[in-house]
Amino acid sequence: MSQESSSNVQDGVQQSKDCSRDDKTALYIPKYNWECITDVFVEACKDLELGELLHDSTFGLFEAMSAIEMMDEKMDAGMMCNQTKRPVLDLHTSVDTGLVKVTGLTYPELIGIMDSSLSCMVTWLEGHSLAQTVFTNLYLHDPHKVEDKPLRTFCLCKLKIVDLLRDRINKAGVYEEEDFQPLTYGFKMGGDLTDVKVISTMKEVEEDLNRALRHLKGQVQEGNAESTIEYQQCGAVCTRVKFFKGLLSMLVALSKDKCEGVPQAKKLISQILEFIEPIRSTISLGIVPEDREITKNDYPTIMGFDPLINQRLLPPTFPRYTVIHTREGAISYVKKLLHRIDTATAVLNASNIQEVFEVFREFSDTSPCVVSRSILQLMFLPPSRKVFGVHTLTDFLKDSVRAFVMPPVLSPKAHTSISVEVKQYVDSLMTRAVRPICTVLQVLGHNRARQRDKWAHLLDDLVTLQDEADKVDGYLHQVQMKADPSHQLGSSFGTWVLYYTIHVMLAYTLSGFELELYAPYEYHYVYWYLYELLYSWMYSTIQRAESFVIEHEAYIESSHSKKGGKKAKKKKRSKAVQRELVICQAQQNMFGGYYKAVVGLKLGNKLKEPNFEFDREEVRYSHRFAPFGNVSTPPLVPYSQYKEITGLHRYSAQPSASDMYSAACKYFHQAKTLFESVQNPSEEITTVIRIAKMNFVLMKLLSGGHKEDSKDPPEFDFSQHKLYPVIKV
Repeated sequence: MSQESSSNVQDGVQQSKDCSRDDKTALYIPKYNWECITDVFVEACKDLELGELLHDSTFGLFEAMSAIEMMDEKMDAGMMCNQTKRPVLDLHTSVDTGLVKVTGLTYPELIGIMDSSLSCMVTWLEGHSLAQTVFTNLYLHDPHKVEDKPLRTFCLCKLKIVDLLRDRINKAGVYEEEDFQPLTYGFKMGGDLTDVKVISTMKEVEEDLNRALRHLKGQVQEGNAESTIEYQQCGAVCTRVKFFKGLLSMLVALSKDKCEGVPQAKKLISQILEFIEPIRSTISLGIVPEDREITKNDYPTIMGFDPLINQRLLPPTFPRYTVIHTREGAISYVKKLLHRIDTATAVLNASNIQEVFEVFREFSDTSPCVVSRSILQLMFLPPSRKVFGVHTLTDFLKDSVRAFVMPPVLSPKAHTSISVEVKQYVDSLMTRAVRPICTVLQVLGHNRARQRDKWAHLLDDLVTLQDEADKVDGYLHQVQMKADPSHQLGSSFGTWVLYYTIHVMLAYTLSGFELELYAPYEYHYVYWYLYELLYSWMYSTIQRAESFVIEHEAYIESSHSKKGGKKAKKKKRSKAVQRELVICQAQQNMFGGYYKAVVGLKLGNKLKEPNFEFDREEVRYSHRFAPFGNVSTPPLVPYSQYKEITGLHRYSAQPSASDMYSAACKYFHQAKTLFESVQNPSEEITTVIRIAKMNFVLMKLLSGGHKEDSKDPPEFDFSQHKLYPVIKV
């Protein structure tokens, strides 16, 4: 019976071959011959018992539970149109009925349409569909029908901007369903005109408006009051035309191969930013929506906009309510976006993967939008899969390893003396390292909430790469022993991979604070793991890498000098590495202070653990660090070992809460001192110094007996920094 019903459905929705065509609009309107199958469907259902479901290879329990009732106003988004009493008209019908103008638009109308279009675009960039945002503007459905040149040209420019943004985000591939919706629903994106043509047309409109401004300026000087208002309105339209023309030109420049357009894009960003405040100050000159009834999906709009016009294009899903940005909010969003894009261009100054990683990590910490994240990804690795569009990935990774640990096998001076087999081993490792290392950077391009799960999965790839790097190091050691037994090579490649493995482990653990996953009664083992294990390993890894650089460079220079070269000079530690070591040690001390503080609060009965009937601390500990189970270096510390290491019974005299507060004081003071020694500190470091001072003062007070009898739970205030809270009691 299901097959019979299916055939009836297919017959009912058979499309007629005849399609009407409007020669002027070139729109095809399909005709359907619908047939009611309700009776057939009800009859077929009689063979099913109560509670039975029809099962098919393409329709199982999951599909049945996630299905919605079509044509139901509460469940089907397409039925929203039936909830409004007003007619929903397309562009052509609206023009015919006189509700929408396509010629002779006034300056206030142009200002209002441009500002509202910008608000819709910003709303789209925050994860809503094109149908419910950008294309609620009826003019964008068929710009060529618009006779008014400024409006027609603006619509074409807007379509090009949307298309370029969609293309950049799609190619970068660092968005999730909540970040961005790429579907165009069949709308034309101005493909019949090139970007250059649209930009030149916008320039023509700008020149026309400038001529009008000069004419109006003469009338203003004659004392015409009406001309003064019109002069301001014309100037506001001209500013918006320049703004959108600059925005399109910037996106076109960023799309050029080999990042050749980035310098031009930076200049355009500076020019566009100059238009932000003039636009903000003239928003009030545009037309505003009339007051009428407001519903969740229908709201007042200006001429040429209808929030329900594309409701039928949406798939039969649960209704998703779209709140369009205000005009002031939209222009502020664009200002921040431009600053973020300008910041992202700093990646071009990076000379190796370590510097690129640092740029990506700092950029990700600011929680940037999907557009700026995508542009950063494509600047580093465009579709050509070459770094900055120039360097191959393997060569770039070799340069990075050379800068990080300087293995003799990659030294240009020793290049001629290396065997073919050794080169093959190293080249094979670098080729295999491309995917996991690039994935590290790609994960940093995703939104912060999604990164945690991706870090956990990435550890498996890094573990495999770590094993391969250790094998290559072992092979190179054997070769070196045969060639020169007096000099031993360190595990250069293994240290390089370990550096990124620990970074991923740190990113996974620290993201729990940012996402508010840890409860205060869990802080003690999380802080201990960060202080005692991860940051300790990170510090020793950076130190070992720097010592390898000094030793290997000295060995290479000495080998070269024996062959007639100059005498080797001892290298000094680079400032960048010294800065990284100081910051790493300061962070370790911060978490050491938090660990001692939390233990002290537990001993003072200020931080109590709830009594869970079906849970215990060992389960929570194992769950928090489960992704580290497959990592061999650094190895996972099991819960039993953690309890043994941190047990207070190992002290000859069991420490009191006051002792722990005093220890926390020392750690916070040491962290503050180290952060203060960093030259040219960032705003973040300044904030952390201030937090360390406040926590130091509190621990000092608590160690002296302040609020000793109070049993009120402490407060961990993360408002100033997402990782380092201010402790309050």
